[in-house]
Amino acid sequence: MRRRWPWLLALVALAIAALALVHRCAAGGAMGAMYRACECRGIEWVQDDRTAADGPRRTLCLSVITSTACYRSRAGERVACD
Repeated sequence: MRRRWPWLLALVALAIAALALVHRCAAGGAMGAMYRACECRGIEWVQDDRTAADGPRRTLCLSVITSTACYRSRAGERVACD
């Protein structure tokens, strides 16, 4: 029983770190839909990137997000984020 505690604590710490440091960064932009982009201080991982006709672009930030911007479409003008 004593040998399981360090592994269990490490697993809980890893889960808490993942919840705290993994954020959705870029999202949207398909077929002229609203697009949200951000500045990631760490690693930005592209989860899905398709053309505007296929679907949205999605990225995950593996660190801290410093700023967020919203656009009317992927190449459109900047609008206020909701």
